[in-house]
Amino acid sequence: MDGPENSRLKIVSLDTELSIETIPNELIIEILSRVPAKSIATCRRVLKEWKSLLLTPAFTDSFLTISSAQPRILLTFKCSGKWHFCTAPQPQHLDEELSVVEADYHMRLNGGSGPESCLSVQGFTCLIDRPKIMGKYERVPVICNPSTGQHLTLPKVKAKNSDLRTFFGYDPIKKQFKVLCMTVTNYRKQVNSKEHQVLTKEKGRLSWRKIICLFPHYPERERDGICINGILYYIARSDNTCLIASFDVGSEEFRLINMPEGSNLTYISALVNFKGKLCAVVVNSGSHGELWVLDDTQKEKWSKHSFDSPNTDFEEVKSTWATDTGEIAWVLSRWKNPFHVFFYNLDSKSVRRVEIKGIDDKVLLGKDRVIQHLSVTSYVENVMIL
Repeated sequence: MDGPENSRLKIVSLDTELSIETIPNELIIEILSRVPAKSIATCRRVLKEWKSLLLTPAFTDSFLTISSAQPRILLTFKCSGKWHFCTAPQPQHLDEELSVVEADYHMRLNGGSGPESCLSVQGFTCLIDRPKIMGKYERVPVICNPSTGQHLTLPKVKAKNSDLRTFFGYDPIKKQFKVLCMTVTNYRKQVNSKEHQVLTKEKGRLSWRKIICLFPHYPERERDGICINGILYYIARSDNTCLIASFDVGSEEFRLINMPEGSNLTYISALVNFKGKLCAVVVNSGSHGELWVLDDTQKEKWSKHSFDSPNTDFEEVKSTWATDTGEIAWVLSRWKNPFHVFFYNLDSKSVRRVEIKGIDDKVLLGKDRVIQHLSVTSYVENVMIL
């Protein structure tokens, strides 16, 4: 039986199938790694040999490497009771004040009452849905791959308390995704996380496993975490002190990170990946903000960068992230048509806008529908199958 090592390019003419050339697998991978993610599924149906080849880690890693150099903008939102996933190109023309791009519609899911967060890691997103099961709303994690349209409903979180905090991370060493879940309890006005669980795939099965945290703390509600180089970061509290907690996805160890004097975590808009480093975006007032970049993780050495945006009152900001070029990006909390993403350049101290078209035609269908739970962030396409 032919395998990936014998991949061939074929031309079909009438009823005759002609093999005209043998193409090395390395060249096939090189070519198809530049094909749009939506076309990969079609390519997997061209030849049995191609299907096997395009499911290998060699191809998915190559595709992810190339797509990482061309990040897109991911929009996740709820409309008419369903979750919708769209992406759009992220223009790299830093000198253009206004760019217009067209959104691609990828997939939709049935939605519950709303997620705690929607996090994107390595081309996958994780949202906590609340579908109604047996007359009761349950918290169910769902992992989605907008590029392929695939989604995977994870096992229900079994915990004594229903107040949960959930984060999504990736270990680049073992190439393993993990979901971290913490139970938050209130006891005599003391708030702490009691149960800590990690969902992994072991022996072909997805299951929750309890782990130990050596210090009392709890993640703040409605604050998204971020995964950078295998480390999950999230805003937390310990003994009424606001700080940043980290979780090593590989070793499954927790750590507390102190912010420098003069910073105020109460006004943190978001934790972002700033050129491979953790960065806390702090909003002071109006359009004035600060970036606190963690330059040295072990010594907890931070650097401060101030910025002012003439176009935005940051009290209206919904999602915030950073680009590979060091720009700070955000959207406004209220959906407006036309819809804009704002990019702030720290060097030129200027703001550029990207208008995203097509949402109205592809999702809203020209009707006056309400968009809820909007989440916008940077995104890379990944064709790996769950």
